[in-house]
Amino acid sequence: MPRTEGTEPELTYPNALGHYYRTATYPPKPVWVRLDAIVIRDPGTPKHTNGAGVIMHGERPGTLTHWVPTVAGDWLGRVTFSVQYADGRPDLLVRDQLVPAYALRPRAERA
Repeated sequence: MPRTEGTEPELTYPNALGHYYRTATYPPKPVWVRLDAIVIRDPGTPKHTNGAGVIMHGERPGTLTHWVPTVAGDWLGRVTFSVQYADGRPDLLVRDQLVPAYALRPRAERA
C-alpha cells in the first residue's frame, strides 16, 4: 500500500513482500526526548513516590535512527536514550524505543 500522507521522512524501497520496512535516518540524528510526553499519568491515579524509580520528566538526549509510520498516519521515532534513576544509580539505557514524533525535537550536534 503506498504512503499517502506527508513527504518526510523518505521511505526506503519495499522489501520482497512489498512492505516498506525501513525509514532509516542516515546518519543517525541527535534529538531531545521529552520524557513527560511519553509517560502520561492517569489523572485519577494516586501518586506514590518511589525513591528507587526512574525519573520520567524533563528531556534527555537521544539518537534517532529510524522513522516508523503508524496506520493512522502518525510517525514514531526509533530512538536510543537513557533515563536517570532517582537514587543515583547509573543511567538506564533504553535502546530502539518507539517515541511519538511530538515527544522529539532536534538537538545540536557537538562540534
